[in-house]
Amino acid sequence: MKRENLKARLLRAVSGKTLEQLSWEIGVPPGLISQIEQGKMQARPDYLERLAANEGLTPADAEAILREYETRRASNSRRGRSGEEVREKLHADLRSHVDGCYERLLSLPVPKTDPRPEDRLRAAELFERLAGLSPDERLAVVRLEPELQTWALCEQVCNASEREASRDVELAAAWGGLACEIAERVRGPEGFPSRVQGYAGAHGRANVLRVLGELKPARAAFVEAQRLWLSGADPLGLLDPGRMLDLEASLLRAERRFDEALARLAEAWAVGRSRERVLIKRGFTLEVMGDYERAIETLLQAEPLVERAGDPRLAYMLPFNLAVVYTHVGRHSEAADLAQRVGDLVAAQGDEVEKLRVIWLRGRIAAGLGRRGEAQGLLAQARKGFGQRNMSYDVALSLLEEAVLLLEEGRVAEVKVLARELEKVFNSKGVNREALGALRLFKEAAEREEATAELGRRVLGYLFRARHDEGLRFTAS
Repeated sequence: MKRENLKARLLRAVSGKTLEQLSWEIGVPPGLISQIEQGKMQARPDYLERLAANEGLTPADAEAILREYETRRASNSRRGRSGEEVREKLHADLRSHVDGCYERLLSLPVPKTDPRPEDRLRAAELFERLAGLSPDERLAVVRLEPELQTWALCEQVCNASEREASRDVELAAAWGGLACEIAERVRGPEGFPSRVQGYAGAHGRANVLRVLGELKPARAAFVEAQRLWLSGADPLGLLDPGRMLDLEASLLRAERRFDEALARLAEAWAVGRSRERVLIKRGFTLEVMGDYERAIETLLQAEPLVERAGDPRLAYMLPFNLAVVYTHVGRHSEAADLAQRVGDLVAAQGDEVEKLRVIWLRGRIAAGLGRRGEAQGLLAQARKGFGQRNMSYDVALSLLEEAVLLLEEGRVAEVKVLARELEKVFNSKGVNREALGALRLFKEAAEREEATAELGRRVLGYLFRARHDEGLRFTAS
């Protein structure tokens, strides 16, 4: 049996976990783990990294474990000790080592070197060319031109799909399909095409299905993507293994498996190249859980990392997400300072959708600061803009914000008129069933002129969490 497979067996022995337990924790099917441990499938370096990180170790630690085991087995064999005695003593020693190892692992610097910067620069140029074409035209040129059939362009297109997922899911799906088309045509060392196909499948199929709320197909698509990823190889370390882990964390969050999502993000932190991204996702997961104080703490930890990374998208996402969480806990003045920074960033980028979200945020903050007239104007402006772009969930949030302000002033008749706009939301595909039920309850109360500000606030608070927690139930009382 190859040495790498022996390391895999020893790492699970150190953990003391069953195949099923380990499978849940690292997201690898138990049958695949068994094949690796039996030597029927090669234990790839990224698999060992993931396995080791799950126990607070590194691949170098795994090698040291194997050498120690071999030394003790040989020594104790000469002394007549049983294999079980050797294993128990080794297990105790190693668990002690693991307990003190986790903090050291998290403090290790993440390598920022790009093994093929020229490939990514060329891919960025090619992506700009694709961005000016229609989806059908993109598919046609990718199928015809070998220059477009590269791992680096596939990576760029995967990023585009994920970026659009929170804005325009149809566009995200188009980019995702293109990523998979490119991945099917990538050539490289043995195993590398499979690795790229797994990467594309996680972004272009599984993630899009998650955003659509199709969680069972999303899980099936991710399992297939993961199979391709783990059966492949990336000898130059071109693709970030942390991306597969944080994408699965998003799926776990949607499945309401929050503790597992946080655990997967911890793995991504250990082996990935974008710790700032991991922290933002962790903060967002905690926000969805309603754990706002921990979300704030996590997002503040991400600030220096985001600043060093220089990624414009993360530079916008972090202060925007933090400002929203501040509004949940009544820290509106701090949110206002962040909204100003976010507004400047979005103005420089010229992104019309994000401009609308900043207008909505400013309206929410103005409401929290008691500037009611300003708040109503901003929220109405955002609602109309979202409606023009068929962003139904954002329409619902803005409308509820406005309704609460009106109800606090006793303007029940105006709320009745406003609530009629929810019909458009009911006919859309962008709002899940549970959230629609809560909105219908509010609309019916408004039509009877029985809606209250308290009901509006409860539905609004529920909508914030239900957007990314589709199994969450709304209770009227």
